[in-house]
Amino acid sequence: MTNFVVNTTAAVALTLMGTASFADSLTTSASATALPTVDKIEVTTELDAVENAEAAKVWANIDDDLTAKLVDRLQGRADTEGSDIVIDIDEVSLASSFEQAVGDEKAYLKGDVVLRNPGPDDNEYYTLTVHAEQAQAYFPDGKVVTDLSTGSRVYYQAMLDAFADNVILNLDKSNLNKG
Repeated sequence: MTNFVVNTTAAVALTLMGTASFADSLTTSASATALPTVDKIEVTTELDAVENAEAAKVWANIDDDLTAKLVDRLQGRADTEGSDIVIDIDEVSLASSFEQAVGDEKAYLKGDVVLRNPGPDDNEYYTLTVHAEQAQAYFPDGKVVTDLSTGSRVYYQAMLDAFADNVILNLDKSNLNKG
């Protein structure tokens, strides 16, 4: 089985799809679409970057939750010969008042991303920042950015969705630029 690895202080393997071989069952569709494949996902977070104790509770599972969102988006793309995605969430900056609406420009999720691609010179490095306004597209119908606080589960999930989608978009772009 292919394991996607989450790393906070120790590595924890996430095993997918029960007893079926994840790589075997997913590689076929990845090959058919010519999208890049992924071998490993590693997410680390410095929770010291979260300035508010309540916010730290909301974001406490960010490593596992962001990894799960990436794994969901990479169905059909696991391969032991694929890229590794390494993310270091170096700053989770929430509004200075935790209960403030997320429309504040200080509400964002930022991380350094490394795409370790097969080949000696193909690695890519970038910093990804997702602001609350960008995540609004992931809110349920009827919700707007000013309806939520930074402690909201809807806000948390939307920020992770926006971040994960941008990582996958950049992974796919990197593959297109090589072709």
